[in-house]
Amino acid sequence: MSRNNMVLATAALAVAAGLVMLAHDQASKSRSSGVSTTRAATVADTIDLFKEKGFNPEGALKAGGTAIPPVYLVALPKDLKSVRDTDRRKAVFVSVVLAHVLWANDRLREDRARIERLKRAHAAEQPMRSRDRKWLARMAKKYRTKPMAFDQLLRRVDVIPPRLAVAQAAQESGWGTSRFARAGNALFGQHAPVGDGSITARGDDGVALRAFESIQRSVLGYMRNLNSHRAYRHFRDARAEMRRAGRPMDAMALAGTLGRYSEEGALYVQRLRLIMQMREVDAARGARLAEEE
Repeated sequence: MSRNNMVLATAALAVAAGLVMLAHDQASKSRSSGVSTTRAATVADTIDLFKEKGFNPEGALKAGGTAIPPVYLVALPKDLKSVRDTDRRKAVFVSVVLAHVLWANDRLREDRARIERLKRAHAAEQPMRSRDRKWLARMAKKYRTKPMAFDQLLRRVDVIPPRLAVAQAAQESGWGTSRFARAGNALFGQHAPVGDGSITARGDDGVALRAFESIQRSVLGYMRNLNSHRAYRHFRDARAEMRRAGRPMDAMALAGTLGRYSEEGALYVQRLRLIMQMREVDAARGARLAEEE
């Protein structure tokens, strides 16, 4: 082999190695972000994305107990507010949000199962691995509990009924049409200090909602809020009692514990329950994520 050919071959190997490392880094970033997301500019594009997975939001949601395909949008379609067909707009909103809610609940179930395993091992006086101890410390910090407080963690690391989560997103974001939802994925009306990472209200610079980089982050932030903030202790107590009694999660009953979520109190709960009875939202009851192909 000539000297020039050797140089070219070496350079080609270096490039190939670099591409492998880049692919590995990108895959790692994808795994660390939790879920593979996509974008859709319009409502029509969004519907097409779901249809490619064998799911039509405009018809399938009416059946209830449906399998939602793993289509995770980074943000709501930009033309959602301008769609005049109310049924179409609501069906797309519910489908997009519900996919993220189901995914987040699956992650909570995984974390909860790990806590239960570690609790049993600790009760049996089995030595705990360093990585498990560090993970528990992170969970305790995240959910505002004491270290190794297994029972406290189990009251907080638990699912949010999908029908309740979707209804709150609809109520707080105007079915995804509010400026906060469109500009900062603020679907759940979480208040935040004025400044970076928040969006101020028009006409009142002293009021701000927390902005999120994606719908996924918004859903995760909402669930963490319900699962850790002291204002929602009654919600967690009621949910834990349902667990203890072996009853299914009663989304309607749990909605009744969220009067402190809004200044409207009992009126907010009443509106939330009305939304939960809407056909599109009620379809979230029993919904599950479809298996990825």
